[in-house]
Amino acid sequence: MNDFVDEARSRVAHLLRMANTTDDRVRARIIEYADTTPEPPVMSRAGIVTTGCPQCHRTAWRQQDAEGPVWVCASCGHVEGVIVECPHCRVAMRPPPLGAPDRWQCPDCPRVAATGESAQDIEDRERQRLEALALLERAMLYAE
Repeated sequence: MNDFVDEARSRVAHLLRMANTTDDRVRARIIEYADTTPEPPVMSRAGIVTTGCPQCHRTAWRQQDAEGPVWVCASCGHVEGVIVECPHCRVAMRPPPLGAPDRWQCPDCPRVAATGESAQDIEDRERQRLEALALLERAMLYAE
């Protein structure tokens, strides 16, 4: 099958094909789900990133607007800015530029993060970066 035929298929057809079931009850639930939920946003380099909506507790998708990344609820339409906080400096990190990989940067220190990472993940990455720098410095001293 060529890509054009696959693109022409409906969301229901894609979901039914992925489910790969002949159970009429399951197929009916899949069709109902597709008919009652909005289409997901266009996939970006980071894929489709979701979180829970703080208002209705349904699915919110990360999207990009002119001011940076935002969460947009698929059900109630609530819009909220995406904020990633540096666990060391306790300040909001700078969001990635439009079209760039999901890499937030702290304005006060060299820490970086991806959306949804825990403070521990961010600190582990910084520890690994510092260890790598120390090893590089030692290697450069031995090379002299």
